[in-house]
Amino acid sequence: MMEEAETWYKRGNEMMTQERSEEALTAYDKATALDPGHVSSWNNKGIALFRLKRFQEAIDCYDKALAINPDHANAWYNKAKALRGLGQTILDKANEDRVSAAKLINQSLAIFDSANECYNKGETISRRQV
Repeated sequence: MMEEAETWYKRGNEMMTQERSEEALTAYDKATALDPGHVSSWNNKGIALFRLKRFQEAIDCYDKALAINPDHANAWYNKAKALRGLGQTILDKANEDRVSAAKLINQSLAIFDSANECYNKGETISRRQV
């Protein structure tokens, strides 16, 4: 089972290098189904979702990776990027919807604060691992 999960993980990585994020996502789905504790599959699934601009789903994957390994610095960095992407999406929506703009801007600012916390956590872990 674990060996098969690793095979799907590697296939997902191959798809990512070929800019085939949807196919990579399918491979990472299979890897995580076979081995729910495969932290790198969760992290890379998040990257594939990020590339597809599916930011909340990416954040959920990074959270799963971090639940398995709270010291996974790359997952913290990736989560920060996804939070920023989500925050920017909300800001763009605020720009289009002037009626809800103030509420949306406040929501995005809170998300940007969360992103900064994730970057800081990743930095702290990276420094410890040197």
